[in-house]
Amino acid sequence: MSEQDNLQTTRDTFEAWNAHDPERYVKNLDEKWIAESDTMPAPVSGHAAAKEFMKTYLTAFPDLRFDIDQMLASGEFVVTRWTASGIHRGPLMGILPTNRKSVTHGCSVSEFKQGKQAHDWVYWDVANMLRQLGAMPGLQ
Repeated sequence: MSEQDNLQTTRDTFEAWNAHDPERYVKNLDEKWIAESDTMPAPVSGHAAAKEFMKTYLTAFPDLRFDIDQMLASGEFVVTRWTASGIHRGPLMGILPTNRKSVTHGCSVSEFKQGKQAHDWVYWDVANMLRQLGAMPGLQ
């Protein structure tokens, strides 16, 4: 697939997140898809796990929205800088709902194989989110 195709698939993936549509989300993922992030205790793998991953965040932030800030493609990789926002209305990471708004930034690196996302590495400012939710003190 071309870099332009990979960029479009990445945009479609973020649109699926914004539509809160797990079925649409997994259509862009390879059946053996893997996601890694330092915020998860172990990698997430496969379509069923991808749907549960999405549902976890949508439960915590029912109005979750991603805005793409920048996308770069290089061969079989797409790097996306994004901003995520939502109001914390469900449990996440052991934190009960706070009804506070969070706006945080992150970056995803996606590897493509045969037109599908095969591997994602997700890096985001969890400390910023935790401070906004009142679960972590601010810097003094």
